[in-house]
Amino acid sequence: MSKDRLVEVAGEACRDEYTDYYIYNALASSSVTPKTLKDKLTVMAEQEYKHYEFWKRYNDGVAVKEPRAKALIMKFLALIMGITFVVKMLEKHESSVIDGYKELLHVMKGEDDKRMLEGIIGEEEEHESSLVENIDEGRVRYLGFTVLGLSDALIEIAGIHAGTLGVYTDTFKAGLAGLIAGVAASIAMASAAYNQAKQTEGVKASSAATYTGIAYVVTALLLALPYFLVHDILEALLISLLISIAILAYIALYSHVLFNRNFFRELGETTGIIFGATLALYAFGELIRIYFNLQLD
Repeated sequence: MSKDRLVEVAGEACRDEYTDYYIYNALASSSVTPKTLKDKLTVMAEQEYKHYEFWKRYNDGVAVKEPRAKALIMKFLALIMGITFVVKMLEKHESSVIDGYKELLHVMKGEDDKRMLEGIIGEEEEHESSLVENIDEGRVRYLGFTVLGLSDALIEIAGIHAGTLGVYTDTFKAGLAGLIAGVAASIAMASAAYNQAKQTEGVKASSAATYTGIAYVVTALLLALPYFLVHDILEALLISLLISIAILAYIALYSHVLFNRNFFRELGETTGIIFGATLALYAFGELIRIYFNLQLD
């Protein structure tokens, strides 16, 4: 490897290590990070800074900027997606860093520097394996129950709104019908989740019911909201369906990062189910309206 290439690689490594140091420190100070993980992130930040100091010797004194924007994004993601989501993203990043450093081992000329790089690789491997240890985040432990509540609410509430499309002309009444049905169904879903969790080892039944019920009610509120704000019922339905897609994308992104599932396949399949159910219930509502000659204000 030429000197210019080594300087280039060292510059990338400097930015990478300093970015990790900065982000780990930012997450360690975040209120959403569990105490057990705060301590680990602080230690990891110190190690990353030492790695940065190592690569800086090859960097020809090129300055590294503080990645404030990226750190803010990570803290925001930890807030809305959970600390486990962010940690899994960092874990994937650590894996790529390790692969890059292993390729550099054979080009390090000094034995001391080679041993130091081997030590850095060992610490990075430890980071990768230990990032997800000691994380006890409710939204992940009860993710299955939360997704169950979200998915069921999306199908049922979107279907109710579509089914009443030909019956109601008043968007407020249409939204209210979906909201009332959603709140009622959330109680039923929470009860079902409670009974299911009682049969599942390591799961607290009351927590499972809470996550399921809250996910259902929040989804019902979000899908009903356009009907209270927009006075055209078709426009309200379209906005409500777009909100459904946004929620589905949120779920698909979780599955992609946490379980390595294909984001676009997950989103496409669930979106197809939602739109299929919506179309079927709209057709059913139209048949009811025509048969009974209904048209409510």
